[in-house]
Amino acid sequence: MSTLRIEVPRKLKPLLQPKRYKGAYGGRGGAKSHFFAEQIAVRAATSPIRAVCIREVQNSIKDSVRQLIVDKILKHGLEGMLEILEAEIRGRVGTPAEGSLIVFKGMQSYNAANIKSLEGFDIAWVEEAQTFSQASLDMLRPTLRKPGSELWFSWNPRYKTDPVDQFFRQRPPKDSVAVNINWQDNPWFRDTPLHQDMLDDYEADADKAEHVWGGAYGASQGAILARWVNEAERAGRITNEVDYDPNGAPVEISSDLGYRDTSCWWFWQRRLGGYVIFDYMHGTQMDADDWAPLLQARLKERGVKPEMLGRIWLPPDAKAKTFATKHSAMEKFIRAFGVQKIGPKPGSKKDDQISAARTIIKKVKIHKDRCEDGIDGLLAWEYEWNEEDNIFSREPKHNWASHRGDSFAYGCEIMEGLVAPPQPERGRHLEVGHGNTMKFDDMWATQQAASGRI
Repeated sequence: MSTLRIEVPRKLKPLLQPKRYKGAYGGRGGAKSHFFAEQIAVRAATSPIRAVCIREVQNSIKDSVRQLIVDKILKHGLEGMLEILEAEIRGRVGTPAEGSLIVFKGMQSYNAANIKSLEGFDIAWVEEAQTFSQASLDMLRPTLRKPGSELWFSWNPRYKTDPVDQFFRQRPPKDSVAVNINWQDNPWFRDTPLHQDMLDDYEADADKAEHVWGGAYGASQGAILARWVNEAERAGRITNEVDYDPNGAPVEISSDLGYRDTSCWWFWQRRLGGYVIFDYMHGTQMDADDWAPLLQARLKERGVKPEMLGRIWLPPDAKAKTFATKHSAMEKFIRAFGVQKIGPKPGSKKDDQISAARTIIKKVKIHKDRCEDGIDGLLAWEYEWNEEDNIFSREPKHNWASHRGDSFAYGCEIMEGLVAPPQPERGRHLEVGHGNTMKFDDMWATQQAASGRI
């Protein structure tokens, strides 16, 4: 066979060296998928290898990278070595490719028993790896155990919390290499129609284009706040030059509560012409008795004296939450902080919450490092996709990001129109602590009446 001449972008050359884990990430036009497809086609044609091309979900062979690999086979005239079948590609008998096998699978078709069929494979290529779940990653890694075997991943970054991003960009294993490549690194990009598409997209929506073409995080089509978060960062309003002002307005804390789900807390302070968020906390498997001392400690750490705490605003359902005890979350926080320091946030429609969030985020500065986990959630907060109607619904998707988004939106509603705390009335009492003089249900009713909800 004549010598093959394979050209690759200079940026991708580190992926040619032997490594257990190889990653290529960035926006469209960087030739990531073309590089891996070509490598598999050439390797399978020149020596017997077995490769599996994987997506998290693959409903049919049309969803796979099969056609891209076929195109590479035809481009280099390798069809004499490789037999192209409907669901797989095999090396032809009597050629250097004899014994080669390329298959295409969705991880949803594997379980602990049948994934053992991949034990003897040489290469596993995960395309669109930003959607690859942690469970899939944990299942695949120990399965490919043949000496010298490699796992390849290509993806367009979505969220910093995606398992593949954490694996390669936050906690990379020793025997790994990851390359960030975008259209600027592809020497052939300007000769394709994609170049004009990219220019048009940047002109129409620079934020979306930066995600699609520039490989930036978090601007999915159904994103609720990503556009405004990115605008805030570009404007320098997400910065570490933000802190609590002891001579400023009282501190307000907005929250969303969960036990098995995540509880989230944003620390707000009004400023002239806007607001600051100087801290953020979240955690799971903790109830009100756990959170109260943690909040007190964090306020003290930031220099917030008790008299400078305005209120801790709890979500509307805090009245009913029990965390498997006879007392509600609201009652427990009142016991810890006092009735004047706890506010039940008035109920509101989700559309109104999102509208408030999109308004207030234009006027808020956020501490970048302290609030990093919360900001990641705001970038990932997105609407649920309705498969039946092929549209995004009006309700946010319930996932890890929803609690961060909800608690932020609650805070935006509060900042937009801070409600005065309910005043205790003579003759009523609250049996949750010393000095409280109001029944819990009466406090709730008074709060709702003050907000115009009843």
